[in-house]
Amino acid sequence: MIKKRIKISAVYNHFTKEIKSLRNFDSNNQTNFQNGNLTRKQIHILVEAVFFNAFREYENFIRDIFLLYCQEKTNANGDKIKSYLKPKDFFHTEKLIQSSMNMVDWNNPDTIIERSELFLKDGFPVKTPYATNKNSLSNFKLIRNHIAHNSSKSLQSFKKILRIYYGVNPLTIPSVGEYLLLSSRVNNQNYNLLDFFDLLEEMAEYLK
Repeated sequence: MIKKRIKISAVYNHFTKEIKSLRNFDSNNQTNFQNGNLTRKQIHILVEAVFFNAFREYENFIRDIFLLYCQEKTNANGDKIKSYLKPKDFFHTEKLIQSSMNMVDWNNPDTIIERSELFLKDGFPVKTPYATNKNSLSNFKLIRNHIAHNSSKSLQSFKKILRIYYGVNPLTIPSVGEYLLLSSRVNNQNYNLLDFFDLLEEMAEYLK
C-alpha cells in the first residue's frame, strides 16, 4: 500500500538510502563473482534483480515527489511550487490524478512530462529533468519492461537498445543482465547498471 508522505526531504532520503543499498549489494555480488563464488549466469540474474528493484524504487520516488508537489510542498531550494490541483491531502492528490484510470503510470517520461504540464505551473520542478533525460529514461524503461514481460514485443524494443549500443545488430543477443554489465558508453569507469544508478541519483538531486 502507498505510504503517506509529508516531506520532500523524507522521500529523497528514503530513495537515496535504497539506491545506496542496491549499489552496495551489486558491489558485493561483483566481488563474489570475481572470487569465483558466483557463476556467470548467477551474476547476470542478480544484476537484473538489482536493476528491477532500483527501477521500482524510482517509480515510487517520482510518484511520491509528484504528489507532494501537487500539494505545493516546497523543495530543498525553498522554491514556491504552483499546483493547479487543490487536494485535501496526499491520498486525495493521487485520487484526483488517477481519476477514472485503473492505474497511474509513473515510468513513462512522456506521460510524466505531460502530467507535469497539466498539474504544475510550467511543469516545475518535474518537467525539466525529465525532458533533459527523456531518451535515457525511456531506454531504461524498455529494459525494465523486457525483464518484467520477456515477450516478443519487449525483445524487439530491447534489440533497438542493443543496436544503439553496438552501432549494428549484434549476432548474439545478450541477456539483460549481460547488457547491464557491458562497459558504459557514457563513463568509461562504469558498466551500464552503474549509469542507471548515476542517472537516478542525478534525477533525485534535481527533484528534491
